[in-house]
Amino acid sequence: MRIKVHTMNVQQGMYVAQLDRSWLETPFLFQGFEIHEEREIGLLRKFCKHVYVDVERSTLEKNTILAAHQAAKSAGDPFNGTQPPPVIASEPITIPQKLIRAIGHLDPTGIVMERLNRPRQYKNLVTTAKEAPRAADAYATATAQLHSVVDCIKQGIGITVETIEEAVTPMIDSVLRNQNAMAWLVYLRKQDEYAYNHAVATSVWAVIMGRHLGFDRHGLKTMAMGGILLDVGKTKIPDSIIQKATGLTQEESAIMEMHVKHGVEIARQIPGINDDVLAMIECHHERHDGSGYPEGLVGADIPVYGRIAGVADCYDAMISDQPHQAARSSYDAIRQLNFMIGTKFQKQLIEQFVQALGMFPTGSLVELNTGEVAIVIEQNRVRRLRPKVMLVLDRDKNIRRSSKMLDLQKVPVDEGLPKARWITHGHEAGAFGIDPNDYFL
Repeated sequence: MRIKVHTMNVQQGMYVAQLDRSWLETPFLFQGFEIHEEREIGLLRKFCKHVYVDVERSTLEKNTILAAHQAAKSAGDPFNGTQPPPVIASEPITIPQKLIRAIGHLDPTGIVMERLNRPRQYKNLVTTAKEAPRAADAYATATAQLHSVVDCIKQGIGITVETIEEAVTPMIDSVLRNQNAMAWLVYLRKQDEYAYNHAVATSVWAVIMGRHLGFDRHGLKTMAMGGILLDVGKTKIPDSIIQKATGLTQEESAIMEMHVKHGVEIARQIPGINDDVLAMIECHHERHDGSGYPEGLVGADIPVYGRIAGVADCYDAMISDQPHQAARSSYDAIRQLNFMIGTKFQKQLIEQFVQALGMFPTGSLVELNTGEVAIVIEQNRVRRLRPKVMLVLDRDKNIRRSSKMLDLQKVPVDEGLPKARWITHGHEAGAFGIDPNDYFL
């Protein structure tokens, strides 16, 4: 049962299942949440006139929720002085869970699930191997278009939103067909020029996150465009600062931070760029505890798109070689993001990001308990620590004569069993002299 409650009467313990507007028009990251903080109540009142509260999923008692509704009914609508419409929303159609799962498998686009008032759930449409060549073409297109955009900016030539869309559309299509191929490809390009690879990679991580959260096509395009433009303002920063191998001075740091302002100014000159793309550029260095820049925003004051951009940008920076730091393994980067929960980043955001990419992201190098080294080629969405891998080195760290596919979900994990295998830790890209290009499907 969902009960319509005016936001003037919402309370902690209510589970907000539906808003009076699109979730993407609000700062809330998830489509459905229980109210725990006064800040959340304030945001609901700021963006919505009323919400629909799921009685069964609320920790607050049903009678209290009904009383909150009755208070609004007797007092009238506090926003316009009129009586509110009928209070109890029609109950959603009860559908058996098995049927829901079946519908999900038969509907890879997620459209039917969305019609059932459930989060869109995308499914892989093709295998990683089949998607690999198309992912490579999409990546090449994005990189070429980005080079063109940067050249135009440096020459003072105007760019169009269509140019940006041409860069990201094939990439979005690839991620929707099978996100593993594009994720793997990103790791292949970690030795390429950082600035361009970082922009495309951040765009990919943002789209993968948006896919996981069930964003529609418009939302995914926003994520992709914002991701690829995050650091476009660095075209206005001196190379001597960008390429500096040692720590920046206070003055140099202040100059570097100006790339955010420059980026927003550049993006605003592109006709058709929406506000969410601008929010990604403007807020990708803001942090949950207010320690970020340029405004020092705190928590939910950072727009949802900006929060996602910040995590994607930070993660890719950690797994990339830069003048001032060596690349970390993807596993170590994920662990570092977990250490940042509650300070630099929102807890729920990191949890969802890890679910989207996996503890051992596709393309990363991992070592098994046997000493064998493998490349992660496909995620296991149920058991995150048991992905499908390609064995490339034997237990003595010698190159195998032929690579071997191994689905860790299908082998024992219990220590002592003869064929038991599990991942012990990750390695940085290029470890053991392994060139992932030799193994890309």
